[in-house]
Amino acid sequence: MKKDDYHEPVMVQEVTSVLAPLKEARIIDATVGTGGHTLGLVKAGANVLGIDLDREMLEEAAKRLLGSSKLTYGNFKDVEVIAFREDFREVDGVLFDLGVSNLQLMGEKRGFSFGYPEAALDMRIDANSQAVTAADLLNGLRADQLTALFSKVLTPSQSRFLASRVVGQRERKPFATVEDFLRIAKRVRSKKDLNPATLPFLALRMAVNSELENLNEALPKALACLKKGGKLLVITFHSGEEKIVLDFFHQCQEEGTGKILTSVPIRPGEDEIKKNPRARSAELWVLQKYEKGKI
Repeated sequence: MKKDDYHEPVMVQEVTSVLAPLKEARIIDATVGTGGHTLGLVKAGANVLGIDLDREMLEEAAKRLLGSSKLTYGNFKDVEVIAFREDFREVDGVLFDLGVSNLQLMGEKRGFSFGYPEAALDMRIDANSQAVTAADLLNGLRADQLTALFSKVLTPSQSRFLASRVVGQRERKPFATVEDFLRIAKRVRSKKDLNPATLPFLALRMAVNSELENLNEALPKALACLKKGGKLLVITFHSGEEKIVLDFFHQCQEEGTGKILTSVPIRPGEDEIKKNPRARSAELWVLQKYEKGKI
């Protein structure tokens, strides 16, 4: 892969600034991807442990980082266990970038992209550890379960509409390809500047990979990995993620185990959004760890 082909994550400079000073700092990049954030942190002097569930992304990160960081396979919900195993505890920062890599979205085989309608409707980040595909969910869930699945990002009426269409479609022909779902997903009403199928595909991907459930599980474990004064950084991309993060941050602040450093989120600059339109949805939230009510 050429240098220009790497996925560039959002707000690398902002993440580096929030975690500064970074010389000899120990940082866990819990969603390392192809290593964009980690590369910026390493250049600033940090020691980084990178974690990812996608083995292909880890391979690309290894090529890019050239041994400058320790990389390991795993689900970020297991961050505390992984940190213990790798002897990487009492760290200065933990970072979660909840966006899916452009390389994953545009891949031909996993069924994330509208651009490959004949691809299998899979959507698993890691086929080795995950058994259930997107097609399995559409073919197997009841109408009420499908409605609940879609309601994570769609309105109640949109969710019911789409669930009923899924049930009707699978009675004629089981879901197998991206095109099978795209045919009905694009009928959901949406904002003018958004492909109608975007949110239905997002909801399905989230369900396949248990994204919200894993985030709920990961945040307290990440806090446990931090030393006193360490910072927990989370980059969210939609309201479902944001609610989980803010609920956890406010709970920590109420309990005296953390202080919210971002009353409003840090957002990408205009130049970054122009270069990468997907960045417009990104928001960076930061919590600093307390110990017995003191930083």
